[in-house]
Amino acid sequence: MIEKQAPKKPSSIEKVCHDSECAERISLLEPDQLNLFKTFTYCPYCAEELMLICQNCREQLNSFEYKYCPWCGSEFKDPEGK
Repeated sequence: MIEKQAPKKPSSIEKVCHDSECAERISLLEPDQLNLFKTFTYCPYCAEELMLICQNCREQLNSFEYKYCPWCGSEFKDPEGK
C-alpha cells in the first residue's frame, strides 16, 4: 500500500556566501540591492563563489533548475531564482 505524503511547505532557492561576515553584510542590503545580488555568481565582498541553498532546510544545491528540493522535498516557488 502506498502512503500519501503530506504536502511540503513551499521554499525558494537562496544564494549565500560561505563567509559569515559577508552574510551579515548581505543581510543589510536594501531590497533593490538584494535583487541585484541574486544575479551574482561571486560575493562582491570576498570574491568567493556563492552557494545555492534551499531556504527551507538550508541544504546546498547545485542548480536553480530544480523544481523540488532533493533533501526536504519542498517545492520551489520560483525555480529560476528570479
